[in-house]
Amino acid sequence: MQGLGYRRWVAQGGDWGAGVTTALGHLLPAGLAGIHLLGDGYDHLRQQSTRPQTIEYALADSPAGQAMWIYEQFSSWTDNNGSPEDALSRDQMLDNISLYWFTNTAASAARISWENTDASFAGGKLSLPVAATVFPGELYRAPRSWAEQTYSNLIYWNEAEHGGHFAAFEQPDIFVEEMRSAFRQLRDQ
Repeated sequence: MQGLGYRRWVAQGGDWGAGVTTALGHLLPAGLAGIHLLGDGYDHLRQQSTRPQTIEYALADSPAGQAMWIYEQFSSWTDNNGSPEDALSRDQMLDNISLYWFTNTAASAARISWENTDASFAGGKLSLPVAATVFPGELYRAPRSWAEQTYSNLIYWNEAEHGGHFAAFEQPDIFVEEMRSAFRQLRDQ
């Protein structure tokens, strides 16, 4: 970040990004002022961490199989009223599905769970400022009391009114406001 000209910066992550962002918080690189995490869970990891090749073949071989796999995730993991189209437009979903298909990365995205089955992002308590937002349509919503046990400097906690696992994708305005609210107090330091 210093090479890009940033003296102070924050990091944000959800899903795998939450683990990476937490690990970054343990490393404390120069200029890292705080981190923001989404209060989500990893139910899909159970399936992908046992036999990823089963889903990999279908995802790499069949555009219809891949479309249905991702559509089902949008259906189950977004904050919707019974249809993923309540949360995302068809074009948004097709763009996402196409990105995986044209880059042939669905298999590697599924395989990361298997490759990291025994990995842990736990590394002790973090003392740098940590902010968290929990979205109502998330797979798993960690309680604040759990976050406070690991993040001794929890500067922000909010439970948003709308959004799911793909919060930044589903509710970009709410997501941006959450980031602004979370780090407003750090801006002047």
